[in-house]
Amino acid sequence: CLHKERFTLLVRMLYKIMNFLVKGDILDEYLRTDGVWILTRNKQFYKTNNEKECAEKCEAERNFNCRAFLFTRKKLQCLTLAENTKMTVTFDSTDAILYEKRIYLLQCKRGIGKDYRGMEAKTQRGIPCQKWSEKTPHNPKYGFIYICLHVVLNLFQASPISCV
Repeated sequence: CLHKERFTLLVRMLYKIMNFLVKGDILDEYLRTDGVWILTRNKQFYKTNNEKECAEKCEAERNFNCRAFLFTRKKLQCLTLAENTKMTVTFDSTDAILYEKRIYLLQCKRGIGKDYRGMEAKTQRGIPCQKWSEKTPHNPKYGFIYICLHVVLNLFQASPISCV
C-alpha cells in the first residue's frame, strides 16, 4: 500500500532527524557545581543510581517546572528543584552536586527569546518577556522534537492510512 510505505518512510526519516538532534549527554544541558546545596520549598525526592538518572527525573517532573536538581553521592538521593541559584539561597554541602539547567540561567536581554527561560522581565529594547503561564507565542515546555512529532501525527491524521 502506497500510504503505508510513505508513512513508514516518513517515520524512519523523522527517527534519523531526532537521533541527529538529540545526540549528546543529557548532563550537557546542565551547569554542574560541586559542594553546593540550595534552599527550596518546592522539591521532589527520588532514589537514583547516578546523575543521569536524576537528570531524567528532572526532565520528566510533572509537579513543577524543574530548573535544577541535587544529587547526593553517599545516599544516591535525587532532589528535583523548582528553583535555581538565581532564585534562592545557597550553602556548602560536601556530599551534594548541584546541576542547574543552563537554559534557565540565560537572561532575556540576550538573543531573540527563542530559548529563553531566565529571570529578566524585559529585553534590552524594553519588550516584555512572555510569562510562563502563557502558551503563545511560544509554548515554554516543548522543543523542536515535539513539534516534529506533532506535525507528522497531524499530517497522517488529516489523511489516514487506508489499505484495501
